[in-house]
Amino acid sequence: MEHFDLISIGSGSSGRKIAVGLKRAGWKTAIIEADVDHHFGGTCINTGCIPTKAIVEAAHNTHNFKDAKELKDKIVKRIHDGTLRNAREKVGTVVINGFAKFVDEHTLEVNGEQYSADKIVIATGSEPAIPPIKGLKEVNYKTSKHTLDLDNLPEHMLIIGGGRIGLEFGQAFNTLGVKVTIFEGLPHILPGEDEEVADAIRDHLQNEGITIFTGKFVDEVRESKENGKTKFTVILNDGPNKGEYHGDYLLVATGRVPRTRDLNLDAAGVKTEKRAIVVNKYMQTSQPHIFAVGDVTGNPMFTNWAAWQAGVVLNNLKKSKEPSDLWEPLQKPNIPRLTFTRPELGSTGLTEKQAKEKYGEEKVVVVRFYNKWLGKSMIVGDWTGFLKGIGLKGSNEILGVHLWGVRTASLVQMVILAMDNGMGWKELANMVYGHPILAEGIESLSKMMLGKVFSQ
Repeated sequence: MEHFDLISIGSGSSGRKIAVGLKRAGWKTAIIEADVDHHFGGTCINTGCIPTKAIVEAAHNTHNFKDAKELKDKIVKRIHDGTLRNAREKVGTVVINGFAKFVDEHTLEVNGEQYSADKIVIATGSEPAIPPIKGLKEVNYKTSKHTLDLDNLPEHMLIIGGGRIGLEFGQAFNTLGVKVTIFEGLPHILPGEDEEVADAIRDHLQNEGITIFTGKFVDEVRESKENGKTKFTVILNDGPNKGEYHGDYLLVATGRVPRTRDLNLDAAGVKTEKRAIVVNKYMQTSQPHIFAVGDVTGNPMFTNWAAWQAGVVLNNLKKSKEPSDLWEPLQKPNIPRLTFTRPELGSTGLTEKQAKEKYGEEKVVVVRFYNKWLGKSMIVGDWTGFLKGIGLKGSNEILGVHLWGVRTASLVQMVILAMDNGMGWKELANMVYGHPILAEGIESLSKMMLGKVFSQ
């Protein structure tokens, strides 16, 4: 049985970062990946962020499905191959192909072979959450992963779920000529985002021809054959949109859950709660030598947040193999939340509703700067979006920003830089901005906010 200083289960942004980083520091490390040929690098590279955004970008730019798929495949292959080559050949981390399960707290089994380690990192990510809808288990529904590998465009795509995944796919395929109907059970699309912005995005998508139903969870789905073709039926039993809706493709995009099944965590004594692995401020599980990072620890499930968590583990273990005063706990910064519809949404901090619930409605200041007022936005054709800032009366503090417009996902980073470093609206306002650039919208938003929060 081969022994390692550390084994990472999962090759995504978090597990790979720790194993590669410690190998460079002189440790003997290994990465176990269930499907090295097709999934090394994790969900983001192979079936998540990168390919979905490539499809979205190409769909809007070329309006050609074949071109969009070719671009997606080319980008995924390049990043996958480079990531694998770097970890295995350049750095020298051992890569083991197969699904890992625990034998005991220090031992893993892969394809009948056993491997042991002083430290183990669980970084198995997440998988699509499948809701308990009547009939869903009996029909041939698809997830985002399957949808990336479509060979032919459907005529009518039914999408259950109005979050990021559902909206990005829905708009992309609508652009490619597919009829799209989206069902979101909650009152607003993009649950967790600012409701005003979410409703504006819904109006925009509906104006593009997408049908969106909100406020009623799907009651039942069915699959049948009609003239030799597959037909799916989504049923709403009541509510204002009561009825049966038919299409030839059913995409389930209702979020993700931690991938912890079949790891045999009980054998290692690793505790979970609602499928998520329980960790402390150092990302240690109930077994101090076993760490968990990324989606497997629960929300928020973002690649950048997974890598941030991994950095805590990596830096601490480089300082000391055992817990010591040198270890630093996880600090939770302001995390960017990005939605790559067209226009795209970049947000961070509190929504208007959250701010008013926390501080009281009379203390919260809300400012909106419409992109159509900005020269660069006119140049790039951004006439629909707006930038929304949330602050407090008499305070320089930035409570939240929600930036909806062309390339605004990049703009949110400058706001996060200010928030993470104790700066606020004044500092954002008192800079010399380039001209004409989209960042001038942040300047205008900040100056408008200052005029309101210090007006009394």
